[in-house]
Amino acid sequence: MSKVQLSLTSEEAAILEGYGNQFGYSLPKTIRYIISKAAENFLREGAVPVFKMSEKTERAGLQALREQKQGKAVAVEDVNSFFDNL
Repeated sequence: MSKVQLSLTSEEAAILEGYGNQFGYSLPKTIRYIISKAAENFLREGAVPVFKMSEKTERAGLQALREQKQGKAVAVEDVNSFFDNL
Protein backbone atom coordinates (compact mmCIF):
# COMPACT_ATOMS: atom_id res chain seq x y z
CA MET A 1 0.00 0.00 0.00
CA SER A 2 1.24 3.47 -0.83
CA LYS A 3 0.51 6.55 1.23
CA VAL A 4 -0.01 9.89 -0.48
CA GLN A 5 -0.06 13.32 1.11
CA LEU A 6 -2.24 15.73 -0.81
CA SER A 7 -2.78 19.47 -0.51
CA LEU A 8 -6.14 20.80 -1.66
CA THR A 9 -7.40 24.32 -1.95
CA SER A 10 -10.37 25.11 0.27
CA GLU A 11 -12.54 25.20 -2.87
CA GLU A 12 -11.35 21.75 -4.01
CA ALA A 13 -11.93 20.31 -0.55
CA ALA A 14 -15.43 21.83 -0.41
CA ILE A 15 -16.34 20.38 -3.81
CA LEU A 16 -15.07 16.92 -2.85
CA GLU A 17 -16.76 17.05 0.55
CA GLY A 18 -20.04 18.04 -1.10
CA TYR A 19 -19.74 15.15 -3.54
CA GLY A 20 -18.90 12.68 -0.78
CA ASN A 21 -21.76 13.87 1.44
CA GLN A 22 -24.19 12.40 -1.10
CA PHE A 23 -22.88 8.96 -0.13
CA GLY A 24 -22.12 9.66 3.51
CA TYR A 25 -18.36 9.58 2.78
CA SER A 26 -15.64 11.47 4.60
CA LEU A 27 -13.20 13.51 2.51
CA PRO A 28 -10.47 10.79 2.53
CA LYS A 29 -13.01 8.09 1.59
CA THR A 30 -14.35 10.30 -1.21
CA ILE A 31 -10.84 10.77 -2.62
CA ARG A 32 -10.17 7.00 -2.45
CA TYR A 33 -13.52 6.38 -4.19
CA ILE A 34 -12.71 8.79 -7.02
CA ILE A 35 -9.25 7.29 -7.49
CA SER A 36 -10.65 3.74 -7.53
CA LYS A 37 -13.22 4.71 -10.19
CA ALA A 38 -10.48 6.32 -12.30
CA ALA A 39 -8.40 3.14 -11.98
CA GLU A 40 -11.40 1.01 -13.04
CA ASN A 41 -11.88 3.16 -16.14
CA PHE A 42 -8.17 2.93 -16.91
CA LEU A 43 -8.29 -0.87 -16.74
CA ARG A 44 -11.57 -1.07 -18.68
CA GLU A 45 -9.87 0.75 -21.55
CA GLY A 46 -7.29 -2.02 -21.67
CA ALA A 47 -4.41 0.10 -20.51
CA VAL A 48 -2.91 -2.46 -18.14
CA PRO A 49 0.56 -1.65 -16.87
CA VAL A 50 3.28 -4.22 -17.51
CA PHE A 51 6.01 -4.76 -14.95
CA LYS A 52 9.31 -6.50 -15.58
CA MET A 53 9.72 -9.45 -13.26
CA SER A 54 12.96 -10.56 -11.68
CA GLU A 55 14.86 -13.53 -13.11
CA LYS A 56 14.05 -15.51 -9.96
CA THR A 57 10.31 -14.92 -10.37
CA GLU A 58 10.49 -15.75 -14.07
CA ARG A 59 12.26 -19.06 -13.33
CA ALA A 60 9.63 -19.93 -10.69
CA GLY A 61 6.81 -19.12 -13.11
CA LEU A 62 8.31 -21.18 -15.92
CA GLN A 63 8.81 -24.08 -13.48
CA ALA A 64 5.17 -23.81 -12.43
CA LEU A 65 4.06 -23.91 -16.09
CA ARG A 66 6.17 -27.03 -16.69
CA GLU A 67 4.68 -28.72 -13.63
CA GLN A 68 1.17 -27.75 -14.73
CA LYS A 69 1.76 -29.30 -18.17
CA GLN A 70 3.05 -32.46 -16.48
CA GLY A 71 -0.20 -32.77 -14.52
CA LYS A 72 1.33 -31.89 -11.17
CA ALA A 73 -1.04 -28.96 -10.61
CA VAL A 74 -3.72 -29.38 -7.95
CA ALA A 75 -7.16 -27.78 -8.16
CA VAL A 76 -7.95 -25.71 -5.07
CA GLU A 77 -11.60 -25.22 -4.20
CA ASP A 78 -11.20 -23.04 -1.10
CA VAL A 79 -8.15 -20.80 -1.47
CA ASN A 80 -8.32 -19.44 2.09
CA SER A 81 -8.31 -22.83 3.75
CA PHE A 82 -5.57 -24.02 1.36
CA PHE A 83 -3.23 -21.23 2.49
CA ASP A 84 -4.28 -21.63 6.14
CA ASN A 85 -3.14 -25.27 5.98
CA LEU A 86 0.28 -24.63 4.43
